[in-house]
Amino acid sequence: MLPHHLARAVAEGWPLLVPVGCVEFHGNHLALGSDTLFAEAVCEGIAERIPAAVAPTIDYGPTGYALTGPERGTVDTAGEAFGGYVKEVLRNFWEMGWQRVQVIIHHQGMDGPEALAFRKAAAEVTFEQMRAEYGRGWWGNQAPESHGNVWSRLQVGPTILPAAASVAGGDHAGMWETSLLLHLRPDLVEMERLTAEPLWYTVQSGCPSADGNAELGERMLTAMVDAWVAALT
Repeated sequence: MLPHHLARAVAEGWPLLVPVGCVEFHGNHLALGSDTLFAEAVCEGIAERIPAAVAPTIDYGPTGYALTGPERGTVDTAGEAFGGYVKEVLRNFWEMGWQRVQVIIHHQGMDGPEALAFRKAAAEVTFEQMRAEYGRGWWGNQAPESHGNVWSRLQVGPTILPAAASVAGGDHAGMWETSLLLHLRPDLVEMERLTAEPLWYTVQSGCPSADGNAELGERMLTAMVDAWVAALT
């Protein structure tokens, strides 16, 4: 975006979509940046359907080394450092004038450390900015309507909303994520590497990675974007 693009988007009340993923081992058959690619695809899909801006991606987030250490490509950023960083990013978006910043995360759900860092940062920025703009007692001194839609200016949500859950399931490098990447970036999937190391999350009953297919991935992405478009409009 050029400055005049940004000014128009803010003036017209477009939502700002912030894709968030991570760098993490996704079995031997999927790219390390899979979660990031999924979040970006959802945001880009939304922006093709409605007036919305897509912010630069945030993808070096907390993973807790839940699956592997750095020797297999996983990056883990400490919660406090990451939380402080994203808080400053959200503060800048607020001060730019965006009336709706929607962080969209594909990683460990809404109770994972990455989403929690964003949720905490969003709450802190909202309270701090409102106090700076209206003074102490800002909420008690004026009716909530006078502040506009303050509670939804900074929001955090998953790539798969409940409205899409009947079509798009969640796993880690299993059938669902393998299908998504086969649809989005088949060049980053090497199915022949599945048999080299049968990890529990790639062979689990019900959704083994080997059952992944691009057709399912396309249906998933469509449902995910549809749900978000409905939520934002």
